[in-house]
Amino acid sequence: MKTYGYLMASVLLIAALSGCASLPGKAGIAPQVAATEAKLQEANAALDAVNEQSSAFYGELASLTSEIKEFQDRPGWSEFEKILMDYPSLRDPDREAEITPDMKTRLSEWARKWKTPWEETLAAYHRFVDKCTILEAKRLAVREKTLVVQAKYLRAVLVESSAGREKEGKEIFEVVEALDRTNAELDSYRVNELGLYAAGTSQ
Repeated sequence: MKTYGYLMASVLLIAALSGCASLPGKAGIAPQVAATEAKLQEANAALDAVNEQSSAFYGELASLTSEIKEFQDRPGWSEFEKILMDYPSLRDPDREAEITPDMKTRLSEWARKWKTPWEETLAAYHRFVDKCTILEAKRLAVREKTLVVQAKYLRAVLVESSAGREKEGKEIFEVVEALDRTNAELDSYRVNELGLYAAGTSQ
């Protein structure tokens, strides 16, 4: 997001090019102020809703990454992860992978070494991939709604500025900048090559 000054300079340039760069007279200010208040009420309501969705996402993320960490802390996971990386078809929970002789050998050796059925470990891994896929869709939905809310505040900034209320416009723009930071935080969480959210870290 650009700075407030950059945004206002762009607005004035567009207005000048269209031949309407002058600010409204006093008679036109009151209706614009009322319009801004209406836009702010709408934006605030939308912000409350997206904050609830964001909090829900982070709550689910914390719980899921804790479960994933516990799963990955089990003996033998690092070696099982290497098998998953070597055979990408094993990582797809939506289709049953054809177990080749080479894959069967690696998986059977792992099962004997760690005394754990590889089928159970693979099934558990697939369940976590499914959960992460669902949560990733929620993250993207929150990200999209945050952008919509940000646009609402930007429109309020433009109305305030066109009414000559620069101080009020700057105050509203602080919310726009805060939403930029929210977007950056949401963008920092991504599933890794295994289709999992890394426990305790953003990707």
